[in-house]
Order: sequence, then C-alpha cells, then structure tokens
Amino acid sequence: MILDPSHDRPHPCGRPDLLELLRRTGLRGRGGAARPVAAELARVRDAGAGGVVVVNGVEGEPLSRKDVTLLTAVPHLVLDGALAAAAAVGATDVVVCAAAGPGLESVHRAARERPDAVHVALHVVEAAPGFVAGQESAVVAHLDGFAARPRGTGVPLWRNGLGGRPTVVKNVETLARVGLLARGGELADTVLLTLATTTGPRVREVPAGTGLGALLDREGVDGSAGALLGGYHGTWTAPGEPVALTVGTVRSGVVRPLLRGECPLVVTASVVGHLAAASVRQCGPCTFGLPRLHQLRTALAAGRLDTDGLHELRRTVGLLVDRGACHHPDASARTVASVLVTFPAEVEAHRRGTCLAARAVAA
Repeated sequence: MILDPSHDRPHPCGRPDLLELLRRTGLRGRGGAARPVAAELARVRDAGAGGVVVVNGVEGEPLSRKDVTLLTAVPHLVLDGALAAAAAVGATDVVVCAAAGPGLESVHRAARERPDAVHVALHVVEAAPGFVAGQESAVVAHLDGFAARPRGTGVPLWRNGLGGRPTVVKNVETLARVGLLARGGELADTVLLTLATTTGPRVREVPAGTGLGALLDREGVDGSAGALLGGYHGTWTAPGEPVALTVGTVRSGVVRPLLRGECPLVVTASVVGHLAAASVRQCGPCTFGLPRLHQLRTALAAGRLDTDGLHELRRTVGLLVDRGACHHPDASARTVASVLVTFPAEVEAHRRGTCLAARAVAA
C-alpha cells in the first residue's frame, strides 16, 4: 500500500534497471493523463545530459487531497521516486513544486534529511495557486519565473523544459509509486483517490477494480443518484451504473457522489463557473467559450433555457472540443457533455422549468 507510514524514511535507491522495470510493470502517470512513465523518462534520458525531474504537487483540482496527503505522510517515498528517476535519466536537478501548506512544509523537512541528494540538486518550491497552475507546462513556467500559464502543445517539455533543459513533470503519486519500485518493492495494483463528501474529503486506497458502489457502501455514503468521477474535468456516472474504480475511470483520483436531492445540472453549473474563472484567457476558447458555456449551463440549471438555448449549449460544447491553447477548454466541455448525456431526463425537465431531483425529495 502506498500510504503505509513505514515508507516514510530515506531509502537511497538509484538502480540502473529502473526504466526497464517501469516498462515491464506498465506504470502510468496518476495525474490524470495516464501516460506511460517509462516512455516519458526515456525521452528525457535520450535528449541529453542535464535534464530535470519535476515533482508536481500543485494539486489545483479543488476536490483532490491525495497528493498533499502523500507529501505529508510519506514525503521520503516521493523523494525516493524522484531521485531514482533522476539517476535513471541522468538528470542533474530534482524540483518539488507543492502548494503552500502541510505538504510543502513536510517535504521541506524531508529534503533536509536526504543523504543521497549529493550528485543531484534537490529544490523545494512553493507552487502558484489556481486550477490550471497544476498543468505541467504551467508548473514549468512558474518555476522559470513566469506566470503559471500552460504553453502551447508545439514544443514538448522533454525537448525544451525548465531553463530550456529536457524536463519530465510527474505528479506526487506517480513518483511515490516509482519510489516503491526503486526500493525493490512490488507495484501495488491499487487506486488512490479522494472521496469528496459533505463531511470533507477522505483519501482512500482501494484495490484496482473495486466497485464504486462497494466503496460508497463501506464509507457509509449514499451514491445512488450518480457520481462525478475525475473531479472538475471528470465525467458523470448514471444512478445505479456499475463502475470499476481504475486509473482510467477516476483519472485525477476524485470521486464526488451526487447526494439524493442534489441536481447534477446545478452541480455542473457550479463546476463550470469555477473552470471559467480559472481560465488564464490566452486563447479564444477560454476567453469567450468558457464564459458563454457557464452562462448557458447556469440558465439550464435555473430552468431558464429554452429549446434554442439548449441547441446553443450543445453547439458551444462541440466548438470547444479539441480547441484551445491547452486542454482546459476541451476538458471543461467534455464535463458538460457528460452531464447532458448521462442525465437526459433531468435536462428535459429543466428545459420545461422543473427539476427531477427536487421533486424526488419532495415526494
């Protein structure tokens, strides 16, 4: 288990076969994109000496707490993974970028206790706040002294990253798992997630494939009305839909159950409002598309969107998909598309000025 407190100790563990081990295990990133870790590290190794490994602990997703939990509980495991990855690719620097708070304080203390940070410069830097500040190129921009804005997709970080050097950015959980492998341990087939409840976030580690219903039953949470999986850039599940919790289904690791009486359209309108406000407005889809998407979603949630407005909402969603200087408008549009597809009866009820969720509670 990755959250085992016994992991919190320095364990120098550079090993020459790490990349091959990562290939064999098939470890994928746990920040949402789920890209193969071995391939990303190999690109930095092949790009030449002087590379950088960045630990992304920004965690700009409002509902997520898993990365700060790891940085607080097992910072040495995270550093083990980052330092082992640096040794495997010939990187000269490891930079931990974490949000202000207990996670940052914990990793600062742990960094001072590392006996193996001799041939690699180890830095700990406070992250910029904001939803898109956690996007990997925005993290690098912040570390380079610029505003935390995502760059375009034309030049990859492994070719031109921090300070113009080959750079790989992996989130906290990913590197903690690399640390387990580098120590000679087994790659636990588990999913680390944040269960967002009315009483606060709960970080849980469950075997991959665990049923969503089984988890919610065990936690005493009513998820019978559906759930948002993957956080603010996530997708909705329908009431009663069987869901196996995997890296692919939870992506950023957030499970937000929809409580009985909560309207998914109202919840999504609030989410889109946050996403629109989080935009750095460096392209048309974010500057104009997301605010309009928020206006239309809010009108639908309030029962003030007629048939023509609903057509415009669907058209706006389509215009934002695969557009933008980064994936923020695209992912935001997909979240809206998901609620429209998952709850068609609720959409129709709101178009007619009623709410099925509210009526269910009243009944």
